[in-house]
Amino acid sequence: MRETARAAPARVPFGSLDDDYRKRRSAIDELARETGRILVEDCAQSLGASVNGGKAGSFGTVAAFSFYPTKNLGAYGDAGALATGDPELARLVERLRQYGWSRRDYSEVEGRNSRMDELQAAVLRAKLPLLEADNARRREIAKRYDDALARLPLAVLRRRPGSLPAPHLYPVRTLARDELARHLSSRGVETAIHYPVPLHLQPAYAFLEHRRGDFPVSEESCETVLSLPMYPTLSDAQVEAVVSGVEAFFEEET
Repeated sequence: MRETARAAPARVPFGSLDDDYRKRRSAIDELARETGRILVEDCAQSLGASVNGGKAGSFGTVAAFSFYPTKNLGAYGDAGALATGDPELARLVERLRQYGWSRRDYSEVEGRNSRMDELQAAVLRAKLPLLEADNARRREIAKRYDDALARLPLAVLRRRPGSLPAPHLYPVRTLARDELARHLSSRGVETAIHYPVPLHLQPAYAFLEHRRGDFPVSEESCETVLSLPMYPTLSDAQVEAVVSGVEAFFEEET
């Protein structure tokens, strides 16, 4: 961690929490305390997930949530929120979101215009009561995928004891990622690649002078991960179409 860093991030990808995450988070939290930083929990993909009763967003000093339209709780445009149990930090964030104002037209700190649009807030208020049911449907879809794909040469995320996921994506890993994507596309099944280029190989971070091979696990993930359809309005018939498409691909491969 760079000496200039003021926060330590902990990310919860794909909507899954488990004890391994808690252990990693505890280690990062300890490092943050020792170095005078705060732990920021990135919950952009995990709203509603929990492990052993602890909800995503409750483990850090600050939790960041995304309400981008494709998220589990999505607005009709860009939106997001921060949550914290620290009153002083909450007051600072409240000021930062609107020009640094402590009162109208008086900027106590340098801030910005980051207020949520009223239309997005209204959409989120209407959709919030549906979140639990939507996440439950996501879990149903994930279980169907789990059961059907278990016998295939794919690596998938497994639900751990004590965890209650809120699946945002359903990623699988295979060396035949691109071929599988083309096969499913030919059957009318849309997939996505999250994420094709690791951070250390992005042009924006060339100044760090990393090379291919510096982070082999990240690079392998970017070359093998494919996201299958995952959203609560998928019908049972559509889920079965995804399953049969994946099964057909590996039957042809053998």
